[in-house]
Amino acid sequence: MNETPLTQIHRAHNAKLVDFAGWMMPIHYTGVLDEYHAVRHGAGLFDVSHMGRIKVTGSQAEELLQWVSTNDVARLAVGQAQYSMVCQESGGILDDIFIYKIGPQDFLVCVNASNREKIVRWFFENQAKNFPKAMLHDRSDELAQIAIQGPASKAILQKLIGAPADNLKPRQCATIDSMGFSSLLSRTGYTGEVGYEWYLPAGEAQQAWEQLLKAGTHDQVKPVGLGARDLLRLDVGYLLYGNDMDEQTTPLEAGAEWVVAWNKGLFQGQAALLKQKEQGITRRLVGFKMMERGIPRHHMDILKDGKTVGTVTSGNFSPILQQGIGLGSLPPALRDEGTLIEINIRGKHVPARVVNPPFYKRQKS
Repeated sequence: MNETPLTQIHRAHNAKLVDFAGWMMPIHYTGVLDEYHAVRHGAGLFDVSHMGRIKVTGSQAEELLQWVSTNDVARLAVGQAQYSMVCQESGGILDDIFIYKIGPQDFLVCVNASNREKIVRWFFENQAKNFPKAMLHDRSDELAQIAIQGPASKAILQKLIGAPADNLKPRQCATIDSMGFSSLLSRTGYTGEVGYEWYLPAGEAQQAWEQLLKAGTHDQVKPVGLGARDLLRLDVGYLLYGNDMDEQTTPLEAGAEWVVAWNKGLFQGQAALLKQKEQGITRRLVGFKMMERGIPRHHMDILKDGKTVGTVTSGNFSPILQQGIGLGSLPPALRDEGTLIEINIRGKHVPARVVNPPFYKRQKS
């Protein structure tokens, strides 16, 4: 298995390490629930260095990104970040990504660990065909990526890097010089809380991790593994590639048409997506809450009046809501909030109700 620059740190903190997309990653340290509540009430530290990072530069950098992604990259000002998707010609989702504009012709693209090699290859193939003046540099191994999430995350970062943490607004990024090296800080996240992603040289990751833990001592910051991360993202209805979307799912079917910029010009998958929009989709991702005790899980059947009508794509028990929640694929006629459905949990049809995510909203401070 591959190891991140922080694997030794995880061992030192007694993490339980598992194979995730070919990477040795911490599933938990002190326990999933303990880490979950740390993020909801204080701060949590995540190693996300297993994800892919591609630098795109040059006079055709924006053109390349406009072609391979669904959102409108031209709307980004320097210092802004954008969520988008990469689709194949059929409209199926190859990956969901974040694009950071760090200079007039300088972008950083963050891709999922499970799709890292596929998307790097996809970018290089498209660059070679049509965008010779765009330059690509796979910086996945050169950079580490640390996320700090939770109500106390800003205060903790301020102690280390000062003003940049205070000045960043959601979906913004900035190049910073701190602790003797240059890095990129963004205000994004996967938990629904105030949070940041820190892209820094791989060789500096261990020092930065320990300094963040030290700075957050009074805020009870804790290292957080993949188990709590999945619970946290489901609370706010964030999609997980491989569960809620894949190459057989389009952005329209994933309930993510908002990341498709129809009027920006040509992009991959556009024709197929336009055709689907005109003809109408046959399934769509929706959120639901359990009305009785029961924990929905991936691949469980969704029923309406005793008939199977869909499948749970993500599901779990939300610790903060004390209720089973999930995402699932259903016919569009059943997507309206309040629609009653059932989840087949080990042969028992447990009632649930369709709701619009997020299931949980953080308290505004």
